Amino acid sequence: MGEPGPSGSPTPAATAKLNLLANLHQLIDALGALSNAEPGVHPPASVRDLPLLLSAVEAGKLLSLSRTKVLAMASQGEIPSLRLGASVRIPRDGLIAWIDERAKDTAWLGKQRMPAWARTDRSLEH
Repeated sequence: MGEPGPSGSPTPAATAKLNLLANLHQLIDALGALSNAEPGVHPPASVRDLPLLLSAVEAGKLLSLSRTKVLAMASQGEIPSLRLGASVRIPRDGLIAWIDERAKDTAWLGKQRMPAWARTDRSLEH
């Protein structure tokens, strides 16, 4: 164990344990807040922690798409993008606005083609 501190102060080991407990309580509180949040709603602070301009890899992670697909969508003007020299960057706020527009636009969602396997009527399967 550590050496006792000055009279009345906790030892370094005791201080470390208290810090660990405090961190665990913060983690539990944060996880509890996330589990109580509405599904699909992410804390706004996490979005603001992202860089203003995202690489294709970073944007791909947000969209659950590959880097190649993000670059193809950017080159076709499907998602907002900027060319900086030889690099392509996706503006964070523009991408978030694009996602929000698409999520609210039921006409856009209806135009999207589903793969044939997803269109198969499986209601009679047991």
